[in-house]
Amino acid sequence: MRLTYFIIIFCLLLLTTACKEPEVENFFITKENHETDIENWYNNRISSLKSENGWLNLVGLYWFEQDSNRLGRNEEFELLVDDESFPEFFGTFEKVGKQVYFNPEIDGIKIGDELITEKVLVFDPENDFSPTITYGTYRMSVLQRSDLVGLRLRNVESGLIKDFQGIDRFPVNMEWRFEARLIPYEPAKEIPISNVLGQTYPAQALGKVSFGYQGRVYSLDALEEGDQLFLIFADGTSGAETYGGGRYLYTQKADENGIVILDFNKAFNPPCVFTPFATCPLPPRQNILELAIEAGEKNWGK
Repeated sequence: MRLTYFIIIFCLLLLTTACKEPEVENFFITKENHETDIENWYNNRISSLKSENGWLNLVGLYWFEQDSNRLGRNEEFELLVDDESFPEFFGTFEKVGKQVYFNPEIDGIKIGDELITEKVLVFDPENDFSPTITYGTYRMSVLQRSDLVGLRLRNVESGLIKDFQGIDRFPVNMEWRFEARLIPYEPAKEIPISNVLGQTYPAQALGKVSFGYQGRVYSLDALEEGDQLFLIFADGTSGAETYGGGRYLYTQKADENGIVILDFNKAFNPPCVFTPFATCPLPPRQNILELAIEAGEKNWGK
């Protein structure tokens, strides 16, 4: 009878354990596994930078100041491309209300697998439509930043990609990996975010991520980006070892207990570090930490 009793208790314990929901991310990790995790993250980061949609192949950013904007190497054009390999007259981008149309001047231009031979719609913000236009090694698409609408130009064979040797980093250190807590704003709080263009726009902060270090508590407003939290911050290393415009950090959303794993070893440079053709958001005032976070990426090219 006693044996049967213990067997029943044991089975109940197994069932209870099996029914527990998995944690979003386990804070407890070995030093070796942590180093492997950071190295894998860094390798993926470099691959992303070098990819066709990465930041290393940007070669131009042109804002439409007229309703009709010609693109090419002609100095009289509204959108001048300083590249001898680029066509003399590529085509014209026409603003019609909030939409943008493209009228090609040469053969061989595609959107997807389709050759473009006549005027086509290439930007419609109300339907989140902005396809990539391709020609040889060039890629371009229309973008909007607040009241500015323009064209981003890429060359997938950019010399920067070929010469890129990686990014200096602080040594991986588990001291900069925190079990933090998300203190939600209910409802989400609208905060102003400025960018390198001098624009300021509203963003929704889900809450603040709070963590403790050497007896003090620090917090960062967290924005929502897909299934992750996005942190834009500056710290005591900004403008010295790291980029003066701050750094970025993604983390998983909080688990059911409000816990967030905050690993500054994954802090990375904004794209403006690599190219003048990006429109990087800057840290809000409340995300400037009185703390030197000696973890993650250092400034590049310095």
